Amino acid sequence: MDLQLIDSLLDDFTNQVPKLDLSYIKRLTTSTGIIQHASFNIPNYHHGYCLDDNARALLLLCLANNAKEIEIDTALISCYLSYIHYAQNSDGSFRNFMSYDLNFLDKQGSDDSLGRTIWALGTVLASDTLFAFHQITQEIFNKALPHLIELKSPRAVAYTILGLANYLETHPDDEHVLGEISTLCHFLALEFNVCADEEWSWFEEIISYDNAILPLAMLKTARILNNEEWLNIGLKSFTFLDQILYRKEYISTIGNQSWHAKSKDISEFGQQPVEIPSILLLYQEIEKTSPSKTWQSKIKLAFLWYLGWNDKQLSLYNPIDKSCYDGLEDYGVNQNQGAESNIAFWMSYILIKSNISS
Repeated sequence: MDLQLIDSLLDDFTNQVPKLDLSYIKRLTTSTGIIQHASFNIPNYHHGYCLDDNARALLLLCLANNAKEIEIDTALISCYLSYIHYAQNSDGSFRNFMSYDLNFLDKQGSDDSLGRTIWALGTVLASDTLFAFHQITQEIFNKALPHLIELKSPRAVAYTILGLANYLETHPDDEHVLGEISTLCHFLALEFNVCADEEWSWFEEIISYDNAILPLAMLKTARILNNEEWLNIGLKSFTFLDQILYRKEYISTIGNQSWHAKSKDISEFGQQPVEIPSILLLYQEIEKTSPSKTWQSKIKLAFLWYLGWNDKQLSLYNPIDKSCYDGLEDYGVNQNQGAESNIAFWMSYILIKSNISS
């Protein structure tokens, strides 16, 4: 691992791209919200909108605001938050998918879309500088809380935990939310204890997408609430995932062709940009528990995945449009540039810059 080369590559990139650039994100955004998918570098209206991506986009703006990367773009925040507000049913649950002609395509969205929404809402409520949006955000947040007990997807639970943890950092006396986060962490702990053995320290029988979110949720909540059991589960699952992600001299994430089932081979492709920001957050969290130059190096290597330090040695960053391609496939780079990939890239950009400057 050539640390000087890694630092040099990151320095070169941040010199070429000295600040967050939301121009492509804005290209994907209409007055309704952010369009899900793109055909190459234009919005694909056929696929319309989804709650997942509008929650992700809101979270991106929160991170940018907290890092002081840009001035608060109240119009964009209002746009994404308005989609979330409109997607909420009268009982507090959410719809997810909306066609371009503004018709919802489902009556209730997925567990993951609820979890991502709570993550974004909790992050807004944790920010003093976003105070202007707190009243409507708190209303949406409170109406959604009764539905958290229905969550069954471990990742949805982890997204939700992160939102509640962010909220508790500025609202530590909210007993109801403390109870909710405890229940959700016990759920993940049970999933881990049922599934894990000496060779498989994980929450499920298969490792699939956005995997770092699971140990991240346990480690962050263990730190905030000082829980030893959750800390141990977070550390065990982190160590297990770390050995998979860095089985080579660079980061090699798990591909979505067949994922990585227990006792099966790891799927090499397609690797998704969405993996990287949660990996960065995970390694930044583990640094708080046990600081190490090793974690610092792996944080940098994770971001360099976008720039060609990957299994195909191909860059996923498009310098012309300041955008990110949709994935690393067995044939090369997926040339489409949708919302998920671009939100993930710019979240990663914010996180790596904060790591370099810290």
